[in-house]
Amino acid sequence: MIDWDAKTITLMDKHYQEILNPSVNLIYFCRHFEEIYTMAMNEEVLIPDIFNDIMYYTSNGINARYKVLYSPKREEEITEKLLPQRMKQRAKRQEAHNKGLNYYYAFMVGEVEDFVKRYPFWKDLIRKY
Repeated sequence: MIDWDAKTITLMDKHYQEILNPSVNLIYFCRHFEEIYTMAMNEEVLIPDIFNDIMYYTSNGINARYKVLYSPKREEEITEKLLPQRMKQRAKRQEAHNKGLNYYYAFMVGEVEDFVKRYPFWKDLIRKY
């Protein structure tokens, strides 16, 4: 079980609900983090960038991915394999951020929507109003 900073995550989740439609369900992500992270590692896919940020919101500030039981050697192999994709993801994030908040939010939500299209059983990661 991950020791999430529930207060901060709840505030962020509420904020995103107020400004985004569709919105990313951060509470759902945290509740299912270990399953989502393990699946992504096993499938060797990047998780949406917004979730990389959320993984730091634990009660002691240690990235939640380090609290999941996963082979360190295998995780290192996968992380190295995904590094080029992660660098592209970071560049796209920065490009969207440089264009403005609307582009930035569209990038964040768009990555989660793409993830849900690939893995429809995680459809609750997106809230539509």
